[in-house]
Amino acid sequence: MQRKTSESSNGAAIKIATPSAKRAPSKSTTTSRTQRSVGTATPVRQRQAAEPHRDLLAWRKEFPILQRKTYLNSCSLGALSTRSMAGMARFQELWNEYGASAWYKLWVSEIAEVRNKFAQIIGAQPHEVAIAPNVSAALSEIATGLDLGERNRVVMADLDFPTLAYQWMAKQRLGIEVDFVESPDRMTVPTEQLMEAIDNRTGLVATSRVFYLSGYIQDIAKLTRHAHKQGALVLIDDYQATGQIPIDVKALDIDFLVTGTLKWLMGGPGLAFIYVREDLIQKVRPSVTGWWGSRDMFEFRTGVFEYRDDAQRLEAGTPAVAPIFAANASLDIVLEVGVERIRERTRWLADDLVRRIQERGWKLLSPADGAVRSSIVMLSMERPEELVSSLAQRGIIVDSRPGRLRISPHFYNTVEENELIVSALDELLAVRN
Repeated sequence: MQRKTSESSNGAAIKIATPSAKRAPSKSTTTSRTQRSVGTATPVRQRQAAEPHRDLLAWRKEFPILQRKTYLNSCSLGALSTRSMAGMARFQELWNEYGASAWYKLWVSEIAEVRNKFAQIIGAQPHEVAIAPNVSAALSEIATGLDLGERNRVVMADLDFPTLAYQWMAKQRLGIEVDFVESPDRMTVPTEQLMEAIDNRTGLVATSRVFYLSGYIQDIAKLTRHAHKQGALVLIDDYQATGQIPIDVKALDIDFLVTGTLKWLMGGPGLAFIYVREDLIQKVRPSVTGWWGSRDMFEFRTGVFEYRDDAQRLEAGTPAVAPIFAANASLDIVLEVGVERIRERTRWLADDLVRRIQERGWKLLSPADGAVRSSIVMLSMERPEELVSSLAQRGIIVDSRPGRLRISPHFYNTVEENELIVSALDELLAVRN
């Protein structure tokens, strides 16, 4: 096992003919059979015969950017829907109509509603959910409120997003040790390697369900079972999975989960979520706190502070309400379409991309097996930022990471758009050569 320990220190988009947009029937997105949602490995070529859920293309009318661009960058920012735009417009109208009383008459219930919808998506209870302005703030609430005691080691993967690591590295002066398990291929981290790193001094395993650098899906069920047997807690960064891949936090026995609306939940920036397992809520006492984290907040008791009894004790202060209106609308879309259907469609689209990439002999930096890969497809490319710029000039929106071109279709994308971006890359790379 390899490990290291950190030191202190404008082209037009294609047009798709779709039926009149109809709201998809509401469908529960949680499942107690989480592993089934990942699926069984199937050869990519074999899966191309049956495109799943093409009826979901009716939803394309809901996203104005799809009428102008080929948008394949949902892992950075989900497309903005007309529903979310209407939600933000409603927020402004209520502000103008009610003034300050909008807080008490309407906005507080809107905040409660967004917690309820998110809880439904992940299989939690609403009182186990807190909101934050972003995942960095969410992690700060957990990190300052969780006393690991003598079990002061935090185990992570070196493929995890930096924000997740920085929260614990910043506390090394307080005695926290951070142990990174290295990826053998810069795409995956075998679950056994993370399990081997957990010892009797490990208080927390903090890692991602989906790695942002490759789209690899970790076996969270196996990891959580082992961590708990060793006496460690588990914190999951689910930003690249929530809304794209089904999850049941109860079935997986996850202790903490953080995510946000920026990406696959399509709600934009300004809102993140914290899940805390019910029996752990009373044990989390954040030192980063405020009015909203206090019990009986509307009694305005300056000289007395008591934590709330639910997960809202992790909410430090007044939330940004406009993003909540936008997110309430986007979460409705996720719930109506259903995360299981989103997963089935995005896996098929990503499999199709992988097939086209393999046919051209390009180097894939994501797992070829769709059973363990999300809808993030990474390509090894020199100067990928130049390709991103050139593709944008053609109306094709993707992004890059150092040495990697990143393509990420959502349920609203099409196989024709896959063909379009691959053909465009053919042309751009031919000019380079």
